Amino acid sequence: MAALFSVTGGSAIFTFTQPIADQGAASFFLQQEGAVLAYLAAAFVAFVVLFISASSFNQTQFKRRGTGTLVESDVDDGRERGVVKWFNVKKGFGFVTRDNGDDVFVHFRSIRGSGHRSLSEGQAVKFSVVDGQKGLQAEDVSVVR
Repeated sequence: MAALFSVTGGSAIFTFTQPIADQGAASFFLQQEGAVLAYLAAAFVAFVVLFISASSFNQTQFKRRGTGTLVESDVDDGRERGVVKWFNVKKGFGFVTRDNGDDVFVHFRSIRGSGHRSLSEGQAVKFSVVDGQKGLQAEDVSVVR
């Protein structure tokens, strides 16, 4: 019985058309009752486990709102917490009130996410505070569920 194998390696293609010398081990395994089915079942289970673990990782920490702003679960990551005082979507900036009562400037570029990032008045947020050119500024801002 002849077998045809094509393997691409680098820029060359290797083709073997000679009969396989020792088909005994492969034939023995494949001829065992249920061996192919067991192999396919194991591969399917591995795929399902990897798929579930990958999709559950994405859902546990972050969720996207329709605006492109990331919404996070309330996990202590060292950032401060506060509430959005106001945010002008057209101008792309606003203020966040810290837990101690101070107001901190926030620019849309400092909001985690992609696309159209914005905040709504009264939203709970987490952020880091940096001393910018014009005073305190919120960085790495995310909405908390």
